[in-house]
Amino acid sequence: MKAWLCGLDDDEISSVSSILTFIGIEHSTSLTAFQLPDFVVLGSQVQSFELDEMVPVISLSHSLIAPDGENVWLCPLPWRSQALSSILKEIKQLHTFPQASGVNLNLHVRHLEALLIRQALVSTQGVVSKAAQNLQIQRTTLIEKMRRYNIDKSEF
Repeated sequence: MKAWLCGLDDDEISSVSSILTFIGIEHSTSLTAFQLPDFVVLGSQVQSFELDEMVPVISLSHSLIAPDGENVWLCPLPWRSQALSSILKEIKQLHTFPQASGVNLNLHVRHLEALLIRQALVSTQGVVSKAAQNLQIQRTTLIEKMRRYNIDKSEF
């Protein structure tokens, strides 16, 4: 599993990093270090957030304003092993195939499209024209899609 650490202060990074390393979870404070993390850890000072992808979130805050509370866990430090292991178990289950009861294909296509755009931008170091060429689409089309998914080329 891979975790992106976002908005953590130095003490939080130290605590969370040592725990994740101990349990064998790769982690980074840079989003571009991974194609797409399995989950995000938000610092205690982050009060609200919005992600393009359907990425599970563990917040170190006691409260959080999230657009979709379905895949969000509030887990302030210090982390207890029982609480953390149950959260990680739920996150692993999210990465299994969807149930036959219903799949939102549009949501999955948008998720995949945003992921491929990010990968292309990472591989071209943020050069939009090269990324568009790699994706075999027009540069203007890529720019429209980047706006739609709130992807800023300066991230890469």
